[in-house]
Amino acid sequence: MKKRPASLEALIAEPENTGATVIPFTPAKPNFEKLTVYVPKAAAKRLKQMALDHERRINDFLQEGVDLMFAKYGERSLREFETR
Repeated sequence: MKKRPASLEALIAEPENTGATVIPFTPAKPNFEKLTVYVPKAAAKRLKQMALDHERRINDFLQEGVDLMFAKYGERSLREFETR
C-alpha cells in the first residue's frame, strides 16, 4: 500500500506521484455580500421546516422576501442588481 502524503503542501509539490492534476485556484470576484438577519427562534424553526417542505434553501426564501420589499418600495429586483 502506498503511503499518503503528510500534508497538502506535499501533495501539491508532487502531483506526478499521485496522478492528480493541479489546477491553480483563482478566486472569483464576489458578486454577493453576506448579510445577517435576526428573527425569533420560532420563526427560524418554521423557516427551516418550510425550506425542507418545499425543497429549497432558506436563502431562497430570504431573497424572495427582499425582492418583495424592493417591489413594494419601487426598487429594481435582485435579478436586475446581479446583471449590473
